Parts: sequence; C-alpha cells; structure tokens
Amino acid sequence: MLLKGLKVVEMGQFIFVPYAAAHLADLGAEVIKLENPAGGDPQRAYMHTRHQDLPSGDYNWIFDQNNRGKKSLALNVNTPKGQAVAHKLISQVDVFMTNFQIPTLQRMRMDYESLSKVNPRLIYALGTGFGFKGPDRDRGAFDFGIFARCGMMASFGEPGAVPVQCQGGMGDHISAMHLCAAIGMALYYRERTGEGQLVHASLYGSMLDSGSVSLQSALASGQEIERKDRRTARNPLCNSYHDKNGSWFQIASKQPDRNWHDLCEALGLQHLEHDPRFHNTAARGEHGTELVAILDQRFGTMTVEEIEAAFAGRNVHWSPVYTYGMVAKDQQAWENEYIMEAPHREMGQYKTFGFPLYFSRAPAQVRGGTSGLGEDNEQVLLDLGYTWDDIMQLKEQDILL
Repeated sequence: MLLKGLKVVEMGQFIFVPYAAAHLADLGAEVIKLENPAGGDPQRAYMHTRHQDLPSGDYNWIFDQNNRGKKSLALNVNTPKGQAVAHKLISQVDVFMTNFQIPTLQRMRMDYESLSKVNPRLIYALGTGFGFKGPDRDRGAFDFGIFARCGMMASFGEPGAVPVQCQGGMGDHISAMHLCAAIGMALYYRERTGEGQLVHASLYGSMLDSGSVSLQSALASGQEIERKDRRTARNPLCNSYHDKNGSWFQIASKQPDRNWHDLCEALGLQHLEHDPRFHNTAARGEHGTELVAILDQRFGTMTVEEIEAAFAGRNVHWSPVYTYGMVAKDQQAWENEYIMEAPHREMGQYKTFGFPLYFSRAPAQVRGGTSGLGEDNEQVLLDLGYTWDDIMQLKEQDILL
C-alpha cells in the first residue's frame, strides 16, 4: 500500500481532520486516534441516531465513515503525565493531525511549538475553521456556517429564493483532501531536507478555493455574482429542464456553438439551427427567454429515457438529476469503485464510498469498522516500551481509559 510504514497520530473530532486521517489509513498508514477518555470524539455519541436529518442505520455510520481503519488511544492529555505519554508517542511518528483550536492545543502542550521540539522531523497538520491568521483564527466552525461566509449560499438558487444550504460534510471533505495534499508535499520536502514543518488547511480557505471561479469574477470586475433564473438563462444550453413527468435534468454545454447543431437535430428542431435569433451564442443569449420557452415545450413532450436516446452519440453534454439513492445504484460509480463493497470488522462486508483517487501501483484498500474508545490502549503503550505496571498506574490515575 502507498503509505505503508507511515505512522500517524490524529487528535481530531467531527469530520474535517478525522476524514483526512481515514484517507491516510485507506492508503496503508498506521493511524492512531488520540481521544479524551471522557467520551472520545463527539461523533461516537451518534450511534443509532439520526444525524442532521439523515437516516440512521444498523451501525454508527457517521463515525465509521470518518474513522475507518484506525486504532484508538484514550489518553487524558489535560494532565502532565498524559502529555508525557503523548509526547513519547509523537516522538516516534511521522505525522500529527488535529483540528482542535490553537489556544486549547497550547494549553495541552500539543501545539506545533511543543511537538516540534519533541520530534523535529514531525509533519504537524493543522485544520482550522477560518485560517491560521487573522481576527477569526481562534474561532471554531462547522461547514454549514462556512458555506454562508464564503459566498456560496448567496449565489445558489434563483433570485429571491431562500439561500440554499449544502449538505453537511461537503466542506469538511474538500478541506480534508487539501490537508492530505499538504501532508504529502511536506513529506516530499522532508525526504529532500530531513526537516519537518507545520502545514495547514482551513474550511474557509478550502471553500473559497472551491468557489474561486465566481470569486475571481468578483475580484476582477468588482461586481456581485447574480443568482440565475433558469427561465432567462443567458446560455440556454447550460440550464435545467424537466421532462413530461417532472423529472429534472441538466444540459451542460459550455461550448454551445459546437453543440447547437446536434441539439437541434436530436430534438427535431432543425428549423431553429439557422434562425437569426438563435444561430450563435450571442444571439441565443439575447433571446434566451424565447429559447428556454421553446425547449421547455419540447422537453415537456418527452420522457427522460426518450431524451437520453435522442442525445445518445451526439455532442450534447447532459445529465439526469439524481438523488443520492439513485447515485447509490449508479453503475458508473460502482465500476470505478467510487462506491464499493469492502470488508468491515463487525459486519463482514458493507457498502461504502471508495477512495476517490487512483494509483496504478499501490491502490487504496478500504477497511471499514472502527476501534472502540481506548480499545488499542494497551497495545500502543506496550509498543512504546511501557510495562503492564505502568499501564495499570495510568489507568488508576484516570490518565488512560
């Protein structure tokens, strides 16, 4: 596996950093999740409950998704003895990952300055809400709030509509991949120089980057991004439509002059191809309301299946609008192992998302299931050289679960 031999300690909670660490585990890294003995990662409490209006399941899928393939060490690092154990562990690993807030990390002596003295080769990966600097550096955040702050909510939906909220976890997952990329680059730098360093990604920065096409437009023009009304689309060939049964689909032609002929032919609208109102991109933009109405009428006589047959083999980019339930059955997702069946330590086999990147020589290996809180305490500490008597003393002092 790609990262076999890499040793990682993750002290994270909720989704952002735990999800990044789970990806490192998918790639073969040994990941030890450092948790507070008093309950651990708060997502452990979501067992068999609904989460953010999402269905519950037979297992704690929200925690499993973000923590698969890890060991659990339940250690109280709010005490000097607990910190000493943590520092001994971190002196022997390659990467430390956390999304605790900086003042908390400093109080626990788990900040970069403290740990880099323990291990100068350490890659310290920090995830924050709003960034490493600035007036909001010490504020916590969830991605629901970041969607509002980064401009996305104000740009989604039609004019006058309630701001559109994205599904939970989207910002965390994008940010997690940014943090994984930063860790990989820092490991490459360490290979050349022998030096560890602090790397950082934030929910805010990652979501600004995700929306950077619209953000760059605002930077370049000084103007706000307008919400789009599908009925007056400036490019009717990049717009949403529905069939006669009300099923929505999206035409996504960003080179409309190349696609216009095939669209007209597929829909039996050849008489429109050279109509002065629609014969090129500029004309279609000027008469967008008229063309959208014509296409609405035509699509309203067809089913999605008929539309798919009409577009087959033609230079028209389009896609039906799928629900997540439909995506769960999409052959394209299964063939590429974006969705897959994988081994699970409690359930045998289970359906889950795969690893989103492909490596021809060292593919990821998804392993589902999570350790119970503190399940790996003894083994981790024995590997560090602690004796059974040492371990029992730490338990008696409530430093180790």
